[in-house]
Amino acid sequence: MNRKQAIALALALAGTSAFAQEATSDIWMHAQSNKSFEQVRGELVQARKDGTIKFGSAGYMEKVASVKSRDQLRAEVAAARRSGELDAIDSEAHAFAPAGQSASTLASK
Repeated sequence: MNRKQAIALALALAGTSAFAQEATSDIWMHAQSNKSFEQVRGELVQARKDGTIKFGSAGYMEKVASVKSRDQLRAEVAAARRSGELDAIDSEAHAFAPAGQSASTLASK
């Protein structure tokens, strides 16, 4: 590779580089705080003590208790499998059809 080709290649590669920019605004970084770090830290410690803030877990959602039994859920899944509802959930977006019309009927139109 001669010198001209190397320079051309370097310029071509430099010209194709992409520059990413963060989509969020930096306005919040210039906001003035009315509280000191110690005040905020103290409020956080107090909130953890009295339980008004969750911490130390993987998520912030409370556990949801089921109102149905395991047998009821299994019966619902079996009914959905028989009716074809499970297949519709697992299919592609273009495969959904209105009630009473199959996806193949839609595709042939």
